[in-house]
Amino acid sequence: MKLISWNKVEVKLPGGWEITREGGTSINGVLVAAPETGAKLEIYWRHSKPSDFPKAYEKYLEKLEKKGFVRKNSFSTTLHKHKVLGYFLRDENNKVFTASWFCDETRRLFIVQLDGKSVSMGLFTSILNNINCHPIHNGMVNWRLMGIGLRLYEDYFVNLRDFKIGYSMAYFMSRDKKVHVIQYSIARYVIESQETSEDDVFKKHLRYLTPRFTKLVLIDKNSYEKYYIVHTLLQKIKYGVLLKKVNKCIKPDYVQYTLVKAPRKRLDEAIDIVKGTYCVEW
Repeated sequence: MKLISWNKVEVKLPGGWEITREGGTSINGVLVAAPETGAKLEIYWRHSKPSDFPKAYEKYLEKLEKKGFVRKNSFSTTLHKHKVLGYFLRDENNKVFTASWFCDETRRLFIVQLDGKSVSMGLFTSILNNINCHPIHNGMVNWRLMGIGLRLYEDYFVNLRDFKIGYSMAYFMSRDKKVHVIQYSIARYVIESQETSEDDVFKKHLRYLTPRFTKLVLIDKNSYEKYYIVHTLLQKIKYGVLLKKVNKCIKPDYVQYTLVKAPRKRLDEAIDIVKGTYCVEW
């Protein structure tokens, strides 16, 4: 199974399934996954109050009924101690399994839907049991999706992301926007094609993090590189530190780059971040 962790939602996908869409934030967002044919999984969440559940779920079911689906069976279960309500619906051609619950830890309402011609209650139950709606451990959260793999503090959020064939990028910030993190991954075959150099790609991402008329001055190099960001002419003027770490990943074969910009007084926080990077499934 492939573990996905994004916007404080974790799910283990069956073999052969891929994320086809992601959007929103940790407050209101969506993940969509599917195999090559026959099924589609949608996970929705939004900031809510306990009193909104199960009324919001009922409205969701009513929308499905307006599309021609008929309720067949209801069920209930628990997930991480949360009460889960579910329904099986169908029309002439497709089956739909849905479930909803309120996550007290993150104050979010979740709705999960699995539909398609080849889906089953067994498959839905298996996926549902592998969803974690509050994957926060000791104040840290994993982010892992399409070559992106790192642990960040709970208050960090994703600001930009770009997922393409052979290239992935995500730009994170701390809640106070003082610490900036960019991680990007490039498939080895893209690098070897020499369509663009690794240095050019690095400079492209560096522009997100550094002001104009600045340069990097190397301070230290071990498992990661540490730089001062200084003014090009007045080198006594410093704009914080930048850490750079490179992970060479296998299965699949790609290179993962992590850049962290932080004030000098938050250097330890930046070091925690680069040490918490890891290779993941693409």
